[in-house]
Amino acid sequence: MADTILSIFRERAERHPDRVALRVLASGGAPRDEALTWGGWWEASRRFAAALLGAGHRPGEAVAVFAGNRPLWPVADLGILLAGGVSVGIYPTSSPEQVRQLLADCGATVLVVDTPERLAVATQLRTALPRLHTVVCERLRPSRTWTVGWDAWLARGARALERGRGTAEELDRRAERVSPDDTAVLIYTSGSTGEPKGARISHRYLLESAHSIREALGLDAADTSLSFLPFCHGAERIFGLYTRVVCGMEAALVEDHARVWEAAREYGPTVFGGLPRFYEKAYEALRAEQERATGAERERWERTLELGRARSRLRQAALPVPPELEAEWREAGAPLFERVSALFGGRIRRATSGGATLPRAVAEHLDALGLTVLGAYGMTEHLCVAFNRPDRYTLDSSGPPMPGTELRVADDGEVLVRRGPLTFAGYHGRPEATRDSFTPDGEWLLSGDLGELGSDGCLRITGRKKELIALSSGKKVAPLPIESQLVQDPWIGQAMLYGEGRHFVTALLALRRPVVEAWARERALDGEYPRLLEHPEVSARVQAAVDRVNAALARPEQVRRWTVLDRELSADENELTPTLKLRRPVVAAKFRDRMEALYR
Repeated sequence: MADTILSIFRERAERHPDRVALRVLASGGAPRDEALTWGGWWEASRRFAAALLGAGHRPGEAVAVFAGNRPLWPVADLGILLAGGVSVGIYPTSSPEQVRQLLADCGATVLVVDTPERLAVATQLRTALPRLHTVVCERLRPSRTWTVGWDAWLARGARALERGRGTAEELDRRAERVSPDDTAVLIYTSGSTGEPKGARISHRYLLESAHSIREALGLDAADTSLSFLPFCHGAERIFGLYTRVVCGMEAALVEDHARVWEAAREYGPTVFGGLPRFYEKAYEALRAEQERATGAERERWERTLELGRARSRLRQAALPVPPELEAEWREAGAPLFERVSALFGGRIRRATSGGATLPRAVAEHLDALGLTVLGAYGMTEHLCVAFNRPDRYTLDSSGPPMPGTELRVADDGEVLVRRGPLTFAGYHGRPEATRDSFTPDGEWLLSGDLGELGSDGCLRITGRKKELIALSSGKKVAPLPIESQLVQDPWIGQAMLYGEGRHFVTALLALRRPVVEAWARERALDGEYPRLLEHPEVSARVQAAVDRVNAALARPEQVRRWTVLDRELSADENELTPTLKLRRPVVAAKFRDRMEALYR
């Protein structure tokens, strides 16, 4: 067997069969606490693979998983790879039409689901997917004609392995024949600007990326983490699942991401990797607590933050922190550091953020309180692009290139990534799209993002090449850096610029509700949240934030008018992608009347 995730997975199971690999938490939404050892995971995945062989699965065929964060997901995923197949993840929040598109595109023959509701979606799509012949459902009892219960499916595999050596030998042959350049996974891009495309991820990409992450963050088998982002999310699949296999880390699965804080407090992970929104919620809770503090406690907050920011600036500049500053910061902030750590379970030693830019105000606040959140930058096509390091970080960048990655910036400002082992192999069934994703010589991956490589070697993303707003004056405005500046303000949680074809820029804003409500309580103001947003002082506060951003912009880039929503934009409303990026066309269409009213 070549050096792949499969060989490392087997070695883990053989060397530490009784060590816990995965836990299921009742505090994370599961019916009860459970544990799965490395040996148990290996055996279950082997049985899954054997059942696939019994169903006529051929090497290279796609098998899809449409489920939440349950043991079923990693068991099926590694089982698909053990059978020589291609594993395809479908977001658990996908609509029936999105499920149909992905299953049709990848040609999956077997689909794994976890709930009757997702089984109903598969049943609804049956006639539209002629290649799909089997659906395995975790909560199905008894099995039906074309559907099989999860336990019954694994039992099929167990019987096939027990009856003779034929099935076991065939599985071993398939594993031995796996080449590092074979496609292991299809990860579908989130489709913020168009129809999702299936990125072909090789076995080499999986292994090399996991090694790069382990080296950059200094992870080992003593570390533990939570798994709460969907497994089909590129970060959770690569940074999470396969990196855990390479490092031998234990993970706790959180079914309901709304209960991630409860799960973190109970489980106490040493590594916490999340999207910016999770850290923003922690920041909002801490800000609200600070607003409620009075007297000496308020002074403690202010002094700790003052000292912490000074300490952070020195560390980012790679300068020594004076012992007296370090000592005073630790003494003043000790009770506050415990509260921050407690949010994440009390044992956190690494915190990472990716998928979008973490607002600098959030990062600075948390760093000053002892939690350094390491920002990163990547994409499905090359996940390990840049990452801040524990001993080398800045809060305004994505950090230096990761091990195995080379970067440069094109003349037009686009970030280019040297093609290599950590780069995807192309889009499934889309040769033209694949060619268009590289420079004409095929050597550099086009990121589609605008950025800069600073003298410190760190990458700073400044915008999206294809998301420029063309004003009627001919001026083109990059919205991302302006939106990023707006959400640096403690009051502003989300921002989207608008103005295509208009003569000036406007903005749609969503405020941080806990911060606004804490402000209202401090002033003994009553009323529902939408009424608070109409308060003159709130309008003045938001305008002051917009003015501060405008002060650093050229006149055509400035936000001339704005409107505030009474809720956050959300993935449930299809306004954000599953990775929480803005679906600009959807948001613009949904709130067009409000935005157009700003031009009257």
